[in-house]
Amino acid sequence: MEQFWTSFNIVMPLVIMMATGMLIRRVGLVSEDAFRVMNRIVFYIGIPALVFHAVVTDRTTARWQFALWVGLSILAAFAVSMLLARVLSKDPGKRGTIAQAAYRSNDGIFGLAVASALLGEGNTGAMAFALVISASLFGVTGVLCYELNRGGKVKIGKVLLNLIKNPILIAAALAFLVRFTGIELPYVILKPIEYFKHMCTPLGFLVLGGLLSFRSLKENWKLVTVVSAVKLVLFPVAVCALAYFLGGLRGAELASIFIVFSAPTAMSCMPMASELGGDVKLSGELIAVTTVLSLLTVFLYLTFFGGILA
Repeated sequence: MEQFWTSFNIVMPLVIMMATGMLIRRVGLVSEDAFRVMNRIVFYIGIPALVFHAVVTDRTTARWQFALWVGLSILAAFAVSMLLARVLSKDPGKRGTIAQAAYRSNDGIFGLAVASALLGEGNTGAMAFALVISASLFGVTGVLCYELNRGGKVKIGKVLLNLIKNPILIAAALAFLVRFTGIELPYVILKPIEYFKHMCTPLGFLVLGGLLSFRSLKENWKLVTVVSAVKLVLFPVAVCALAYFLGGLRGAELASIFIVFSAPTAMSCMPMASELGGDVKLSGELIAVTTVLSLLTVFLYLTFFGGILA
């Protein structure tokens, strides 16, 4: 029962924040365009500030075994998702959308919020390190999902440029530079970063709620059901079991890899689907359904396995 209430106290605030965003949108207080602008603020300011602060202030040293498990797990999930997409659809655009949605996680907004609640504010260094790895691999493999499915030529230069411009990776690089050089940041710089960091979770979940749409779900419900099951059940259970029994991951490292894979489909999948010729409607449906269902699945995982993860 104690674990139940611990899980409830982690997940329920996220539900309330997301429901508030949905209500704000429904009553017309904030438009969809305004929510999209706020989403950019979270992505370009909130998440980078959170990652920077975690890396600079958390003195936990990430092990190379942990980094290897995160990277290989993402690549394995990408490969499985590509095979799944070929089984589920013959349409190249749909295949790319399915593949990306099945493994690419919203571990920025959703994952970091769960990590902070589960591990505590000062113990998110492993999660921040996992986020740096996932942001790099998600950026590369996200493009491959579409290009490989439609037989196109992958433009390496464009992929590398997108990685270099990624605000999470820029923030991480600056944070590691500060950490390894021993530079002491003055209060007037560190404090605004801390403010932006605390902005990330509430604003991010308001945006998630405000941008969710289930309007056209009826047409693709079978695809959405299968992909959601893979995203929220198969991958987190399989990856965490292997990491625990074979990789020997424990504590914050195991919790971080769990969070990366139990988080819902990333919001960034939708604009990528639009840019690379994917199915934008299907992408939006998968984001909406996995986001809502992830609140239940994460709650259940934490209730039954929280003692192992914490």
